[in-house]
Amino acid sequence: MSDVENSKTTVEEPKTDHTPFGLSSQKIEPSRNGFVDHELKTITLKESESRYRRLFETAKDGILILDGDTGRITDANPFLQDMLGYSKGELIGKALWEIGPVQNIPDSQAAMRRLQSNEYIRYEDIPLETKAGEHKHVEFISNVYLVDGWRVIQCNIRDITERRSAEKRAKNTTGELLLLVDELKWRDKEMQLLHQMNDLLQSCMTQAEAYKVITLSAEELFQGQNGSLAILSGKDQLLHVVSSWGPDEMMKPSFSLEDCWALRRGQLHEVAAPPAGLVCGHLAHPPQAGYLCLPLMVQGETLGVLSLLDGSTRKGQHKSSPQQLAVTVGETIKLSLSNLKLREELRQQAVHDPLTSLYNRRYLDEVLPRELLLAQRRNAPLCVVVLDIDEFKKFNDAFGHAPGDSLLREFGRVLRECLRKSDISCRIGGDEFVLVLPDSSIADTQERVEQIRKMLKELQLAHVDGRSLGAITLSAGIAYMPEHGITETELLRAADEAMYTAKQAGGDRITVCQSAAPL
Repeated sequence: MSDVENSKTTVEEPKTDHTPFGLSSQKIEPSRNGFVDHELKTITLKESESRYRRLFETAKDGILILDGDTGRITDANPFLQDMLGYSKGELIGKALWEIGPVQNIPDSQAAMRRLQSNEYIRYEDIPLETKAGEHKHVEFISNVYLVDGWRVIQCNIRDITERRSAEKRAKNTTGELLLLVDELKWRDKEMQLLHQMNDLLQSCMTQAEAYKVITLSAEELFQGQNGSLAILSGKDQLLHVVSSWGPDEMMKPSFSLEDCWALRRGQLHEVAAPPAGLVCGHLAHPPQAGYLCLPLMVQGETLGVLSLLDGSTRKGQHKSSPQQLAVTVGETIKLSLSNLKLREELRQQAVHDPLTSLYNRRYLDEVLPRELLLAQRRNAPLCVVVLDIDEFKKFNDAFGHAPGDSLLREFGRVLRECLRKSDISCRIGGDEFVLVLPDSSIADTQERVEQIRKMLKELQLAHVDGRSLGAITLSAGIAYMPEHGITETELLRAADEAMYTAKQAGGDRITVCQSAAPL
């Protein structure tokens, strides 16, 4: 009983006058006739002892009989011998702590003293070792009896090894099931978050909105991990970080394609042990844990790269693949950004003139009513200008369409250089242009249009054969809100009339509308 001291025990009040063999410890009283039927009593005792012996020999629990004073074994049933692997001869006469299963003698002797002083002790679980070295768990119950005035200790030892193993397996299975349920709940949450992110991205109108959605969604999907999304810019061919999450900064704000191994190879790049792996040059700090980079590519075109630092999963739970989640998120991001980019390109094509890169008539019809309403709310000035290149048809007839297109492109460049960012320039016909100048008075507008007229006239355009194309002039008409109108139609008509007045006066001039808006 090496671990007896640590086992749970139950001590009850003494139970007197119990005999393991069914032998009565009571005094023999005279019969009613004044004498004892000794023969009948002897038969009863023998039958009782025989009955107990049969139970003792056939019991499915181990039974030890100890001398109550010396603590030495006086009997052991066959089941106990088979359970521990000791023969009866190896057990009889030995103290309980002298047999193999009980090696810790001081603890065992102390337990023996308790057995001798208490008539009932129970140990719910004691680990024992058989003679063959097999480990078992047993339930140990002892009772003290008086047999003919002698103290006898009966120890019932039940093998509960299989029960404990079953309980342990059940406990482990329950733990596994709980972890599995937790994992299923998390994966369900992942699917909900992915669906929510995809739905929000589909509703975004601009890439800036998409970057905000990606940041908020990634913070929930990649809890406790640092991550960044960098997008390739068409202007400088550098990748710029547009979205970051996690407690620490992961990537440099800008870097080249060559700085990322994933972009170089065109496939996912994972580094499990940073000192021994190929670490990307775009990381803000040397990584202390593993990381991965996922290139975002659509039909061979590189959009950007998604990076995650510390790809480990949640501690103590079923591990889900960080690569799988990263790939799923990356697919959602790249398709959404690609759709936004395509949508923006289509929109740009729909509202821009392909020759001059200025806005077209469709954009003018869309934006001018909005600008007029905004100016009225703010009680701010706004001017509309109609520009027309003088004798453009004759220019085309004389030099051809290629020089004519070159002239229009140069005129578009002049407008972009002379106008403010808040100003709107549109090509609405072959050589006809409209300017919308918010927060601009008539005097300011005249000054700006005069600058345009001079720059156009100073252009030195040459034909492919070296001939000079001569000076280019324009006619311009200016309308002012609210003096010349408050609607798109009124202001465009007033500016157009002023432009024709300039042409009739010989061109190469600027005219302000003289008529007032109709009441």
